[in-house]
Amino acid sequence: MVGLFLIVVFALPGYVYHKLALRRRPERVDTAVQELLSIVFAGVAIGLAAAAILALVTVVASPRAPNLSQIILRPAPYSAAHLALVTWWLLAFLALALAIAVVFGWEPWEKRLPARWQGWRNDRARRVRDQQSAWWLLFHEHPESTIHVGCAIDDGSYVAGRLHSYSKAPVENGDRELTLSGEIFYRAPEDPDGGILPSVNAVSLSARRIVLLTVTYVLPEPGAPAAVGPPAEVSS
Repeated sequence: MVGLFLIVVFALPGYVYHKLALRRRPERVDTAVQELLSIVFAGVAIGLAAAAILALVTVVASPRAPNLSQIILRPAPYSAAHLALVTWWLLAFLALALAIAVVFGWEPWEKRLPARWQGWRNDRARRVRDQQSAWWLLFHEHPESTIHVGCAIDDGSYVAGRLHSYSKAPVENGDRELTLSGEIFYRAPEDPDGGILPSVNAVSLSARRIVLLTVTYVLPEPGAPAAVGPPAEVSS
């Protein structure tokens, strides 16, 4: 039971960091061993950082702390004799490690970075990451903007609307889904005009049917230009 508890204490921060980091990045196709190693390495790094912070606290504030040498040499007798002290410090270590995992996995400072730094980070990610999703790259080019998407369908029709959700899978196949919401514009094949679909608030599109996809980035500030640069296009 003690060994299982220690495994959870050291592995949980790495797992939390791994899951939070995945929310900010496109999905990857990793083997079980690769995913396990990522969690273990992240957990070890976070654990070492938490231990260093607690050690610094003991040096600066001099609180009552467990005897580390006794824990290593006589773990069972010492822990039994100082159960409350060891338990509180383990809980403090776990809470601090989880806090570090949340902060570095979430990266709340990312949106506050200068635009030049954000551009450098995005360009580096495009060059370095081995698995890239075209949809992820397009829809994260300007994360502060509202994204409008237009889709040319293989039967000659055209559908457009505000981006609602999309598949983050790195594998570029026809099984991916793209959803649009808001006012849905539809132009039937060989129809020169088209228009807004009445009583329709959302639509789902299969990547298998999309032959051309256009993206327009609309700034959130009132009175700003409608698009940031020319609309990006990518073949599906």
